[in-house]
Amino acid sequence: MNLSLKQLRVFVAVSQQQSITHAAKSLFLTKAAVSMALSELENQLGQRLFDRTNNRLHLNPHGQRLLPIADELLHRAASIDTLFQQSGQLIGELAIGASETIGNQLCPWLLAQFRQQTAHTQQTLHISNSTTIAEMILHYQLDIGIIEGDVNHNDIETTPWITDEMCIIVAADHPLLESTDLTLADLTDTAWVLRESGSGSRAFFKSHIAPLVSHWQLAYELNSIEAQLNFVAAGLGIACVSKFSAIHALDNGRVRILPLANKLERQYKIIMHKQKYKSELITAFIDFSQQWDSSVLK
Repeated sequence: MNLSLKQLRVFVAVSQQQSITHAAKSLFLTKAAVSMALSELENQLGQRLFDRTNNRLHLNPHGQRLLPIADELLHRAASIDTLFQQSGQLIGELAIGASETIGNQLCPWLLAQFRQQTAHTQQTLHISNSTTIAEMILHYQLDIGIIEGDVNHNDIETTPWITDEMCIIVAADHPLLESTDLTLADLTDTAWVLRESGSGSRAFFKSHIAPLVSHWQLAYELNSIEAQLNFVAAGLGIACVSKFSAIHALDNGRVRILPLANKLERQYKIIMHKQKYKSELITAFIDFSQQWDSSVLK
């Protein structure tokens, strides 16, 4: 059996894009070339690797077994170049996914310092909610995810990262600001501006705040932290957000933090597919992230 790297590269691209057309664009090949390479691979293996549903290609059990092996072989093939590179030089592209607070507020500084320390410049960053990032990890569309929410999936490996302080923010003239040592129980009958389901902050609200606040109402559901901050500033409700994400709004006085008696915290996480091959580049980025000092942002 003479499998080629091109066939494996096409297979991985089709599994990620779920489309011959989109895979061809990502590989800068024609649709015919992609279809031929995939057909040749399936013929050599004697197995179909995809099921077609509503014009989308989905990995079947045979394809799911092949994907982690194909991904590892492609990364190992790429690493051959390092044998002839300057010692310690990292090569290859690193596909990172991050939930919105992390992607917008932390990743610019994290990546800037990683580039400065390692001279590696080939990183991509996809920002979405925690659920979407986890799904992309499962489909090998990303190498690493850094998320706010919890993920419970047998194929995802989770490593604790930094701790994030959560806070309840209100408009600058909100009457609750006149109180001291508030508890969550004091926020009964309040209207909330929340992020969409699947986001880390929505999950935190559901598990840590909603059970302690009776008779709360959903005023607005938004998919943008900036919109959430502005809606709160306009007096349309209160919100639970990461202090990282509210830094600028707090500095310019658009919103203020309610003085709660108890501190609210959550744990950020680094996630990977359990069967993902940990290349030298991936290992270096994880090690750097674990040692990174986020206090520069505070």
